[in-house]
Amino acid sequence: MPSNMTRWKAFGLHLLLSLTLISGIALAALLIWYPHGLWRISGLDRLMAVMLVIDVTAGPFLTLCIYRPGKWGLGFDLKVIALVQAAFLAYGLHTLWQARPVFLVGTDVRFTLISAKELDPEDLAKAARSEWRKLPWTGPYLVGVIPPSDPVERAALLDTFLKTGRDQEQQPSHYRPYEEVASLVLAGALPLDGKGDAPKVPGEKGLPIRSRDEESWITVDQATGAPRRVVAY
Repeated sequence: MPSNMTRWKAFGLHLLLSLTLISGIALAALLIWYPHGLWRISGLDRLMAVMLVIDVTAGPFLTLCIYRPGKWGLGFDLKVIALVQAAFLAYGLHTLWQARPVFLVGTDVRFTLISAKELDPEDLAKAARSEWRKLPWTGPYLVGVIPPSDPVERAALLDTFLKTGRDQEQQPSHYRPYEEVASLVLAGALPLDGKGDAPKVPGEKGLPIRSRDEESWITVDQATGAPRRVVAY
């Protein structure tokens, strides 16, 4: 550190670097993993807020507490703070990676956003397509499911849900190309006219969308059935 650096200047510089880093991570996550405004129901805002608070506490505020120009061992103390901050940041990045959305599953009644941590590797290996057997790095796969019409299959699905808590949307073996369910999505899409639970988005149709923690609505293209954007209440 320069000899004329005061503790407040050191704190300000460290804080600026930390904010820049966290902002860059948040922006990259938004652009790569959260199309269609999916961050609105993913809990990304809360996760980034926690990462920011911990990162700032473990970095700039510790610097503010220990920094004194000319202090013996100051360089060592700053290195320890950097290591602690890096460890917390690594844990935050791991949590962010596990929480990233990997499948957006459409049905005739709703969309479901599935995160990486929700899928069991054994279930993932049963997916119909080879590309679906590996979790994506660059945003969720868009897929669909169709409720089984066979009573035996419905009973098996219910049994799995009762035993594991995983519905059809959490079982990759049931995934189909989205094109096969797009017509069902269009048939089930509701006018977003503000009636009932639907938000008011004039001229749009959509379906409910849910994740592990939140629910909202998502608009769909009225020609193709493709998802467009999550609606903010």
